[in-house]
Amino acid sequence: MKLPAVYLVVALTAQALVAGLPASTTCTVVYFVNAVLIHPNSSYRGTLYLESPTNFSSLGLNQTVRLVAARGASCASGLGCSIEVVPGSPLYAYAVFEVRTCSPDFASSLSLLREVFSNPAGALWSTWEAARLDPEQEEFLGDPPEIVRSSVKRDFEDWLRGFGWYPLVENVSRYPLVVSAYAARFVYASQYIEYEARLLPRTLEEVVESRRGDCDDMSRLLVSLLWSYGIPAVIAYGFTAIPNFSMESTIGTFEYVFRDGGPHAFVLAYVPGYGWISLDLLAGSLLTQPFVIWGLTKGVEVTRESIEDVESLHRALAGRQLMVVLSPEDPRVFDAGSLELFINSTLGLPGSASPTPPDADTGEAPGRAAAADWWLVPLATALALSVLVAVVVVALREALASRAGFGCSS
Repeated sequence: MKLPAVYLVVALTAQALVAGLPASTTCTVVYFVNAVLIHPNSSYRGTLYLESPTNFSSLGLNQTVRLVAARGASCASGLGCSIEVVPGSPLYAYAVFEVRTCSPDFASSLSLLREVFSNPAGALWSTWEAARLDPEQEEFLGDPPEIVRSSVKRDFEDWLRGFGWYPLVENVSRYPLVVSAYAARFVYASQYIEYEARLLPRTLEEVVESRRGDCDDMSRLLVSLLWSYGIPAVIAYGFTAIPNFSMESTIGTFEYVFRDGGPHAFVLAYVPGYGWISLDLLAGSLLTQPFVIWGLTKGVEVTRESIEDVESLHRALAGRQLMVVLSPEDPRVFDAGSLELFINSTLGLPGSASPTPPDADTGEAPGRAAAADWWLVPLATALALSVLVAVVVVALREALASRAGFGCSS
């Protein structure tokens, strides 16, 4: 499906641009803005990290990030941006990143999944059987939790028996492309798990027993299910770009504001012969929509302690945070005054006023940071991000339904 014209999208060959990517590649350029206003009545004290895109090149993806501007935040090359919160002191900060992401061609990736669903018998005969994995791929295997091995996998294979092609195979695990596509359909789109947004993540036991979950819950379940078939998989966290999408949501005394997109989580899986593919049947990330990658995680378990940490943070913080994706054609990208006016008005500040003086720490733009060696975000960070993911995906899916043809019920 053709991307909205507001995004700079070009098809490039691997030889001409990024070594190691497929010959057919989609590259997008967007500007990601993260701004925060902390009110003086906050009781939290310490360092907070702004959600930031990261540099890396692996898994068939290449993302290059350049810090364009920062104010009130400490931004280190390759390490993202942080702020220091002190009780009784207002804090105003923002960071603007240029994000260039190259991935397997959107149209080809989407066509591959559609072909599997429209002609599964043909996909069985044309697909690559499971092959020996390289050490890099084996890094993305994990031990599926017991509830997935004993319950979800059985339910999945019972569901598969309803398809006419299933009797044609003796061992479905020999066909990782078909398993990956249908596992994504089972978890994201079959109503096995009913989509239900919740501000805090659930344990996998809660997800399976209640048959309810959001994109983060579903993605942790899907990764575990793919691991049970020996398929490497990982969860990508970040910001899906959706033109004209807007949402605001409050947790405790802290409000999140999203413009032209929203936080999201989905699964990437490795299929021999095809490489790493997006399985995002919820929002179409890297299939129809640009995606700003914050990080990857293999973390699938949730502890009560980590949930309590998120709850405690939002009891101690008062303020507002803005996240937005801007296209290269947006005039605010290259006009600092207009950009700051937009940020301030969205955060609720009058005009160009800010609670920090004009000569506050602006942060030096460090140029293109070196590619990170490892991009798996800690599970605690992933859980904090899942709070954002939970509150926006229902509205995000509705906004996408007419654009990309994706949704839980499709």
